[in-house]
Amino acid sequence: MAKPGWITKSSLFNNSFSALISGALLFLFISFISTATADPLTESTQTELKAIKPYSIQYDVIHDGDKLGTAKRTLEQLSNGQWQSSMESKISYYLLSDKRRETSRFEVVDGIIRPIHYQSLADTSFRSDRTLIQKFDWDAMREQGSYEGKKWDMQLQEGLLDPLTEVLAVRENLMAQIPLQPIDISYRGGIRHHDFKVMGEETLKLKQGEIRTAKLQLVEKEGTRITNFWFAIDHDMLLVQIQRIKDGEEEAKLVATDWKL
Repeated sequence: MAKPGWITKSSLFNNSFSALISGALLFLFISFISTATADPLTESTQTELKAIKPYSIQYDVIHDGDKLGTAKRTLEQLSNGQWQSSMESKISYYLLSDKRRETSRFEVVDGIIRPIHYQSLADTSFRSDRTLIQKFDWDAMREQGSYEGKKWDMQLQEGLLDPLTEVLAVRENLMAQIPLQPIDISYRGGIRHHDFKVMGEETLKLKQGEIRTAKLQLVEKEGTRITNFWFAIDHDMLLVQIQRIKDGEEEAKLVATDWKL
């Protein structure tokens, strides 16, 4: 039997509890996986994407064996034909509480995922509320955004994604058995370059039972920060577990408790 394409090698804590989630969840700065640098699905000619269909998934946020809160990720189609991916979290730890909502409105054009409007709202104890907004104009090939008083207007490049749409793109590649490539995401007025590698298959014991997964890994900051991702092979490659490791120690884990397709 031929080895699946995704098996081939290719492809929250910050320093304080107030940055436990970045982009979605307290404790986990989740930089999800995307696709090719130049084009999210350059190796696929299909115009209808398998990964772009409604779903919802619930998570527990675990730290040192303790449940600190919950999170929810959803994908839905809007009345105008566009799509919206969202992530919500609510976590508390001693005197700290953190609520976040992250949304990405996007469209699919000729099999390519194109972000239109990305927004992240964070309400954390002992910190002022923070709002990140990114607007993508693909006709003018410009992105405008703002975060904590900083504003930018920069050139767009084909294939650029935001922190939410990249997980959809990587799921599409995994489902289509297309090897992953280095990817670029737009974040806070800059571009982050990610190079993920596939670690192989692994079976997780979740509340849903034993789940076969494809494990991927992202190494950042000269190896001091590692994030592991587990995608459910028999459940449309949903992201069912995330683990964050910093300086060799596990900071936290995001574990799926339920999902609907």
